[in-house]
Amino acid sequence: MAFALVACGGAPDPAALKIYGVNYVGVSVADLNHSTTFYAGSAGLELIELDGPRSATGLVSGNVSLVGERMLRSSNAQLRLMQFSPDRGDVPGPIPVHGPGIAHVCFQVNKTTETYQRFLAAGGEPIGAQEMVRINDRKPVDYAYLHDPDGGIIEVEHVDVAALDLHVPPANDYRIRHVSLATPDMDAALAFYSHLLGGQKPRRAGRFFRLSGDKLDRISGLAESAIQMAWFQVRNLELEIIQYHSHPTERPAEPRPVNAPGYNMIVFDVRNLDEAREVLIAAGGTLVGGVVPLDGGEIFYGRDPDGNLLGFQRVDASAVVSSQNFKNNGI
Repeated sequence: MAFALVACGGAPDPAALKIYGVNYVGVSVADLNHSTTFYAGSAGLELIELDGPRSATGLVSGNVSLVGERMLRSSNAQLRLMQFSPDRGDVPGPIPVHGPGIAHVCFQVNKTTETYQRFLAAGGEPIGAQEMVRINDRKPVDYAYLHDPDGGIIEVEHVDVAALDLHVPPANDYRIRHVSLATPDMDAALAFYSHLLGGQKPRRAGRFFRLSGDKLDRISGLAESAIQMAWFQVRNLELEIIQYHSHPTERPAEPRPVNAPGYNMIVFDVRNLDEAREVLIAAGGTLVGGVVPLDGGEIFYGRDPDGNLLGFQRVDASAVVSSQNFKNNGI
């Protein structure tokens, strides 16, 4: 929930990393048409054509199959919507605010877009207060959490760009600021992602004195919440790590099924799959299957210590799914 209009400092040179960006965040939805309209119509996302529904190859079992998918692009990052068949039946429901898992995606937008109001008008449901909340009176940013049609969580940051009186205003009114992972063990999560991202040191908040207060409760809908947070910059998208000390969570006994509603994977842009595999394992992650073709390139999957599904994809930089397509990372 912290405020920024530019990519965070302190990250190593991307050319030295094994990971060059985030190609997309996967989202399991019940109705592709409805979810496409909901997201694209509310947050200025562009529909990108894909070559066949293959992103869940090897990730589903039994009679479950991927019947369709669509890519939605913002100025700096992408969502890959996936619809499965048959109905999701007894799979777990949406991940709650405090996780554990890939809990939410944050849209940071110019307040003149009225993105939050458009999400609500399209059927989104507020999680905390109906009205947006300003955390810091010195920073013209208002925040809100809401549920999408499948119960997935969206964070919206409305930035009053005009009030900032910037010499050079942002080039885009819309961007996806971060994807948030809620963890029961901040230290373990940070150790894993720091190793995975070439030793990057995250920005942190609430490490020694937990973040709390009525304003945070009004956003999250959780009473007397106390949290700590951290952020890694992966070229075009932030990874936010958050732990709710006030609402303890445990790692699930079994990995979350890819067809469960909500965010189901984060896919990183890599050049060398063998090196990426070695880094994942050395960081403490686990492999899920082998290399499979996807989007004109190849991908393999793994899991972080909390069981979150991660993809490591090698595609040409000109491919529509590549993280290299975003000029100035959407700033």
